[in-house]
Amino acid sequence: MELEKKVAVVTGSGNGLGMGIAKKMFAEGASLALWDIDFESVEKLAFELDPSGQRVLPLKVDITDEAGVQAGVVKTVNRFGRIDVLVNNAGISRHKPLEETTLEIWDAVIKVNLTGTFICCKAVAPIMKKQEFGKIVNIASLGGRTGRPGVGVNYAASKGGVIGLTKLLAKELGPSNIYVNAICPGPILTDQTKQYPREVFDTWNAGRAVPKDGLPEDIGDAVVFLASRRSDWVTGISLDVNGGIFIG
Repeated sequence: MELEKKVAVVTGSGNGLGMGIAKKMFAEGASLALWDIDFESVEKLAFELDPSGQRVLPLKVDITDEAGVQAGVVKTVNRFGRIDVLVNNAGISRHKPLEETTLEIWDAVIKVNLTGTFICCKAVAPIMKKQEFGKIVNIASLGGRTGRPGVGVNYAASKGGVIGLTKLLAKELGPSNIYVNAICPGPILTDQTKQYPREVFDTWNAGRAVPKDGLPEDIGDAVVFLASRRSDWVTGISLDVNGGIFIG
């Protein structure tokens, strides 16, 4: 198993993409701290994955609350002794045209998607430096790579910021043997996106090279690669996982 004896934090793991990532990592042997603002969702997933409670710790964590994130780190380390992998998956979207994007809407998305990612990276860095090893995987977006219409200026800016943050931290933390990479998913079929008509989902996939729909487990597989020893000479990249919608 690729992640045996590794301890991973997955933010926003109570549903959708984060749940798919957590399931893949657990299947590959990782012990997990499941962080989400909705505790009931991660509590349910933790029991589903590991009824014994030995390898999964559900925690209510708001990634925009620095003190809460620090508390989550302490609880995770107290339980498992270390943090080998951080997956910054938690995020929100509030898509509006520019003229309808209020400062409140702008700030809400930036605060979760970009500032929250920064807070979590900052919180785990001392742990990983002490271990002289760590893997950070930031979930960015195709929208942050291409400025794809329809995602909202706030969302595109937040995910573009995550990509920039990833590059800088890869350089800064690399000497401590900490790897920092991003994944840029294309449209993914989740409970949330399934609420839209199929024709809407198809417009998001315009220009896709392969017919296969993107699924949470596809992103989970990419996370496993970047979290494992197989990517030990890979850092600072933004890995496009989008079925060929964007090939750059």
